[in-house]
Amino acid sequence: MTSLSFKTKILLLVIVPLILVSVALTSLSIYQAEKLGGRNIESFSNMIFDLRRGELKNYTELALSAVKHIYDYSGLNDTEAQEAAKEIFRNLEFGEDGYFFVYDYTGKNLAHPKKPGLEGKNLWSLQDSNGVYLIRSLVEQARIKEGGYTDYIWDKPSKKREVAKIGYSMGLENWDWMVGTGLYVDDLEDAVAVIESEVSDNIQNTLKLIAGLALTFTVFVGLIGARFTMSEGKLADEKLKQLSHKAVKGQEEERSRVALNLQKEINHALKVARTKLEKVHEVQPIEDVAAKNEFDSAVGILDKTIDAVYRISGELRPELLDKMGLHAALEELAKKVTREKNIHVTYKRVGEDKKLPADVETGLYRIIQAALDNIVTYSKSPTANIKAHQTHNTLSISIQDVGVGFDAKKVLDQGRVSGLGLVDMRVRAESLGGKFAVFSSHNTGTIIKVDIPV
Repeated sequence: MTSLSFKTKILLLVIVPLILVSVALTSLSIYQAEKLGGRNIESFSNMIFDLRRGELKNYTELALSAVKHIYDYSGLNDTEAQEAAKEIFRNLEFGEDGYFFVYDYTGKNLAHPKKPGLEGKNLWSLQDSNGVYLIRSLVEQARIKEGGYTDYIWDKPSKKREVAKIGYSMGLENWDWMVGTGLYVDDLEDAVAVIESEVSDNIQNTLKLIAGLALTFTVFVGLIGARFTMSEGKLADEKLKQLSHKAVKGQEEERSRVALNLQKEINHALKVARTKLEKVHEVQPIEDVAAKNEFDSAVGILDKTIDAVYRISGELRPELLDKMGLHAALEELAKKVTREKNIHVTYKRVGEDKKLPADVETGLYRIIQAALDNIVTYSKSPTANIKAHQTHNTLSISIQDVGVGFDAKKVLDQGRVSGLGLVDMRVRAESLGGKFAVFSSHNTGTIIKVDIPV
């Protein structure tokens, strides 16, 4: 190094340690980001699977309530009562592929709407492709007072292949029956995979941004680059700590708590991170075009993530439903669908404006939300009209479109929803002590009417 000038030697003494520190910080950031990303994905996965399990338990309890009048109070003899109960279970469905099955405690199938050929067969030794003794496990869980869960692999009719499924079973002890159902979780696994991919992409983009900034400032400004790198490292550590804290809080099972945490914690942190990035850019503008593009790309990703979190939290629990009640939330829902979908939705309310219990407001909101989803997906209608008429003892809501329509009587009589979710809407309405009706035929549009006592 004797041929090098003194200034060059000093510059090398600054730049070489800076490069080594940058490499070390980048490696540490990669390790921490991957570790935290894995924890966040695991936390999110646990949260949505817990929500699905709670949903499964609710469906099963609703199914048992459908035969309660037969099981507890029927004047029929046991044989007649059991046959009537079997028929009810055969006709109960929910969602796209949801149904209920019945076995006795010896493993004999008593009712199976999707595979009637199994009825009468003893499946005590039935194993899934992973070796799980399915019926044994379901019966064992049913003998528990509150019922229990079983994870297994089963055929999914809509996909014509085996996928992961969560089963929940409860017992009718007087008859030695196990009543169970299951929900496929392949959609949840797909959602987790998408989030995992997005987290990985965000980590890669963030690391590219850090590397680009570090290289730029190392080459052109030396010591300033070192200070900037240290600042970025501290900022990255702080962001990781904040995300870790929010990941722990994001495991709440209740939908409203999950939505509230998403809005207050995650969305706020993302906005703070975006503000800090903007402040860093204001303090030290990026002159390199490639680095500036990477910076803008990272900010764009943050903006999209902020919008996505806000949308998801709104779908879990609309903020207006808590703050201003059902009617304000429905007005906002109509505006939101009009903005985002190729359809004009109107909402009109007449009559009294009496505050309703939270469970009633939530149930009605979900019914109308599902109805609008159906209209957007299936009806091909350019408009949809929601009308609410509230008296001192009844709230009546109708949702009407002028789309292609369908054979509503056939769908409801046969208990098959064909992806429309009508049975789920009816179950929600009836669970609130209300009435649910659908009026539709081909090419005449559809009217859904819900009457709830208030």
